[in-house]
Amino acid sequence: VSDPQLSVVIPAYLSEVSLPPLIARLQAQLRSLGRTFEIIVVNDASPDDTWGTLEQLVREYPELVAIDLMGNTGQGPATLCGLERAKGEVVITLDDDLQHPPEQIPVLLDALESNPSWDAVLASWPPDGSLFRRFGTWAHSRLDRFVHGTPKGFRLTAFRALRRPVVDALAMHRSRTPALNPLILKITSRVHNVEVEHHEQAKPSSSFSIGNSVFRIFTNFIQGSTLPLKLMSATGILVSLLSMAAGLFFLIRWMGGHATPEGWL
Repeated sequence: VSDPQLSVVIPAYLSEVSLPPLIARLQAQLRSLGRTFEIIVVNDASPDDTWGTLEQLVREYPELVAIDLMGNTGQGPATLCGLERAKGEVVITLDDDLQHPPEQIPVLLDALESNPSWDAVLASWPPDGSLFRRFGTWAHSRLDRFVHGTPKGFRLTAFRALRRPVVDALAMHRSRTPALNPLILKITSRVHNVEVEHHEQAKPSSSFSIGNSVFRIFTNFIQGSTLPLKLMSATGILVSLLSMAAGLFFLIRWMGGHATPEGWL
C-alpha cells in the first residue's frame, strides 16, 4: 500500500465532545480534495473520555489512526508524536477544538502548490477573543521577535501545512518539550503566513489557562533558544571582569601603602 498524499495530525485533550464533528468535517473535506489521506489523532492522556471517543471513531473512519499516550506531555510533544507517525508528502497540523476549520485546509494547500519554493505555511488571522487572550498573543509575538528574530507581524500558530523535508527534520528532534514553531523557523526560512478563517472553540471547557500560557512562554524561551545560555555566559564574564578589576584596585592600594581590607591580600 502506497503512502498517503496528505496527513493530518491533531493533538487531543479534553476532546470527547469536539472530536466527532471535527473528524466528520475533516473526512468530508479531505475526500473532496481527491487525494489519499490519513488522519492521526494523538490523545495526550486526556482525563475525560477522549480515548473512548477515538476508539469509536476509528471503527467508523478507516483513514483515522489513534495514538494513546501514557502520560500528559503537552501540545508540542503530542504533535511531534503524530508527525513522527505521519507518512504524507504534506502534513497538516491543527487543534482539536474546531477553531481551525477543516474547510480552510485547501487555502493552505493552494498556497504551497502556488509557491513551490515554500517549505511551510502557517495560518494567520486577526487577533480575537478576550483581552487576556489578545495580551497573550501580543506577549508571545514580542518574545518570538526578541528570542528567535521572528519577522514583525509574522504569526506563529498551530494550524500549519508542512512539506515532507520539514516534517522529517522535526521528527529528528529529541527535546522533552519541543517548541515546534521556533524549530520550523530554524529548519527553514521559507515559511510564510496565509490568512484563513478562525472560529470559536467547540469545547465545553478549554485547556487554556494563565498557568498554561506562562508555561508555554517559559518553554519557548528556555527550550526553544540558546539565549538563556548566552545571557548566563555574558553574566559570568561580567562578574569575572568586575572581580578582577576589584582585585587589581586593592592590589594597587596595598602597593601604595594604603590600608587594605582584611582578606584581600
